[in-house]
Formats: sequence, C-alpha cells, structure tokens
Amino acid sequence: MVKTTHFVFMLALCLGQSGTAQDFADVELKMHPVAGSVYMLEGRGGNIGLSIGADGVFMVDDQFAALTDRVLAEIRKLSEQPVRFLVNTHVHPDHVGGNENIAKHGALIFAHDNAQQRLVNGSFDVRTGQQNEPLPLAAHPVISYGDGVTFHINGEKVFVFPVPPAHTDGDSFVHFTGSDVLHLGDVYRNTGYPIIDTYNGGRFTGTIDALELAIELADKDTRIIPGHGKLATRSDVIELRNMLVAIEKTIAAMIEDGLALEEVIAANPTREFDSRWGNTPEWYPVARFVEIIFDELSE
Repeated sequence: MVKTTHFVFMLALCLGQSGTAQDFADVELKMHPVAGSVYMLEGRGGNIGLSIGADGVFMVDDQFAALTDRVLAEIRKLSEQPVRFLVNTHVHPDHVGGNENIAKHGALIFAHDNAQQRLVNGSFDVRTGQQNEPLPLAAHPVISYGDGVTFHINGEKVFVFPVPPAHTDGDSFVHFTGSDVLHLGDVYRNTGYPIIDTYNGGRFTGTIDALELAIELADKDTRIIPGHGKLATRSDVIELRNMLVAIEKTIAAMIEDGLALEEVIAANPTREFDSRWGNTPEWYPVARFVEIIFDELSE
C-alpha cells in the first residue's frame, strides 16, 4: 500500500514538471494584493509570493517552467523592476519548475540546505528505481542556509528560515516583517489534509511543530499565504494545527490499544474532519494520510 500510493504521488509531481506550454494554455493567473508590498500570484502549482517595490522584485516559488513568461508578464503589470531574488520553499516541481527560466533573467536562487541538495543531486524515482536527473545547473539554488537569512528589500526585512521536517525535510517559511505577511509553502495548505512527503524527509509531527512556529510569529492581523489555496489568517492555521493534534491523539490511542494499521484505517480516525479536509487528490487518499501518521507514531 505504501509503495503504490507513494508511486502515484511522485509520478504526479514528476509529470507536472515536464508539462508542455499547451498543457498550461488554459491556466488562469490571478494576482492578489496581500498587504504592504506583498502580493500573491495564483496559477497552477504553488502560490507565488512577491514583494514588489523600488528595490526590485523578491519572489517566493515560481510554479512550472511553461508558465514563466506569463508569470513575468503579470509581475510587469505592477513593476518593470527585475526579479532579484527567488526563494524555493521546498523541492517539488510545482514550486521550482520555473527556476531555470527565472535565473536566466538574473535572479539569485535561495533554498534550505536540504532542498538545495535534493535539487542539485536529484532524488530517488520510485517509477524506475533509479536516481532522478538533477535539475539543470542554471536551476540550482546558488545560496543555501541552515539557520535562516534576512533580506533588506523594498523598505522591510524579509526573514527566510528553515522549519522542522514537515512537508519535506527542506521546507522554509518566509516572513515579510514590515508587511506582516507569512508565506508557509506547502507546510500549510487549506485545500485538504497536509501532504507529508516521507520520501523527501517529511514528518507529520514536524508539520505540527512547524505550524506552531507560524502561530507564534503571527497575530490576528497577519496575512498567511498558503502553498495552495486561498489567503488565510492566524486563526486558520490554528484550526489546522488543532485538527492535526486531535487526529494524532486518536491514532496514538488506537496504537496504544494494539490496533493494526488496517484496523486503524477501518476505524476512520479522521471522520470528524473529512467534510472539511478530506478533499484529497486521488494519488493521496485519506487512508494514505492515516498510514503516514500511524507509521510515524509507531516508531
């Protein structure tokens, strides 16, 4: 069960990276003002965060390569300044697929140490049992960090920092301190249950820990850019954190009672939350989410 669902998960990600321009012809890009100098650009893939001002454009994630020209055209509607810096919140192709194109326009790419290493060296491809080809040299992050890095751009400090292994083991949050905006990458998605990519080092309990960091940094006025979904607030992140803690307690109690994985899945420990969070992709069914939690708590 683990190998089959994991295969489909990584296959979907990899196929998305190789999509052609025709595949993306019908994608609608929407630019949303968030606060201060910060905007969110929706398209296909992870939400792009942007700080736009006199110093240039600071960019968080870049979606797919086939969308780069259109992404840049949307940015130029707000500013003719170049993209100077690009931060990858993690390694998945719907967030880093445009790296090479953006770098060719002169941007410097930054990423967590672990994300940088995975982008440079490639990762295990469960379709073939072979190592994936690394990203092209021009797509590699040229600067990586272990403790965080602060940018001073467009009149504010932008703090980029790693979080505990959560969605992957190379996740970063981006805090636009003056604008009071947090971009949380795919650690926080409000479109369904969190996707825990265990192959790339993701952890369920780390997801809770990372969400705690976001909650501590935010206040009631902070705007939250999710990896996928609509703009959110601190209370939305608290809702997700509380849901995960409740599911963790339920599954932990079942493990303590000696239930096997199949029995836990059959008991449907997420049923209280499925109406809100259970709209998961076909390649990531709720049973897979429960299985990941069970395996981790059983360690």
